[in-house]
Amino acid sequence: MLRRFGSRFVRSQLLAAYVRGCLFTLPVLSVGLCARPAAAQDKKELSKARAQFQRAIELEQAGNYSTALEQFRDVGQVRMTPQVRFHIASCEEKLGRLVTALGGYQLAFADADSVGEEFKAEVDAAVTRLQASIPKLVIQRGPGAEAAEIQLDGVALGASSVGVPVPLDPGPHAISAKAPGALPFSQTVTILENEQKTVDVALTAEPEETRPSVGVAAGGPAEKSNPRLIPYVIGGVGIASLIGSGVLFALRQSTLSELEAQCGPNHDACPSSAAGDYSNLKLYNVTSQVALGVGVACVGTSVAMLLLQRKHAPPARAGMTLVPSAPGSVAGVSWAGSF
Repeated sequence: MLRRFGSRFVRSQLLAAYVRGCLFTLPVLSVGLCARPAAAQDKKELSKARAQFQRAIELEQAGNYSTALEQFRDVGQVRMTPQVRFHIASCEEKLGRLVTALGGYQLAFADADSVGEEFKAEVDAAVTRLQASIPKLVIQRGPGAEAAEIQLDGVALGASSVGVPVPLDPGPHAISAKAPGALPFSQTVTILENEQKTVDVALTAEPEETRPSVGVAAGGPAEKSNPRLIPYVIGGVGIASLIGSGVLFALRQSTLSELEAQCGPNHDACPSSAAGDYSNLKLYNVTSQVALGVGVACVGTSVAMLLLQRKHAPPARAGMTLVPSAPGSVAGVSWAGSF
């Protein structure tokens, strides 16, 4: 940034003088470029860099900081001087990137002695001004977040950055945190220049999943898994298998009779049309035996389970009750009991 000399006329005169050559009093790139030999750069490249630097200053004065920043960075590729760093930081500051701008000013100040005391004083003033205006955010660990991973704008914070002021650019910033067994934390904080805010990160434990247990709610899923119904289900499957086995056996006998009618008792004169009946006979024979075995096993299992349930069932309570008697009974009363 050109130093404020009090009038546009003086400033324009200084810029015009810069075009003609290197100024001793103006802290611009020409000082650095003219004070030292070109080394690897030839005169044509340095001349081009000076012209580009002039255009960048004009853009900066016009308020076009984005384009000026690109121009200054291109000049820095040719020769990075304290003056170039100063103007890059100035554009970054105008664009709201205060943290980056502060770093640029500090780098320029480190080499300001090679330029002059006036330039050094200007850079020092910029550093002091920016340090006071950069907002800061303090992120503290709250309940449940003692071991949580905390992120600021998508970047994980180290232990040294938690609980201390963190310099940030003005604007919104996203804070998130997560830990095993806890609900995630998310918050957006907007901070302004010269402002400091504190955010306490607290995590809440995840609620336990509520799963219905057997026999808890009547009419719900528990009834479907009632263990007393299992023997009846198995028995029903067994009875269905026995019935199926009987049907398959009847089909087997019917098919066998048809084959005997076509092929004779010894099955030695079977026509070609009997091949399908013979295949069906083998199928009915096998499936009927399988269905019979399944049915017997299921019925046996069902009976065994019912006996075990009856064995472990709580004993019935014995009792006796005196109730009014029906007509014709002795003494007008009768006994009723359960054992």
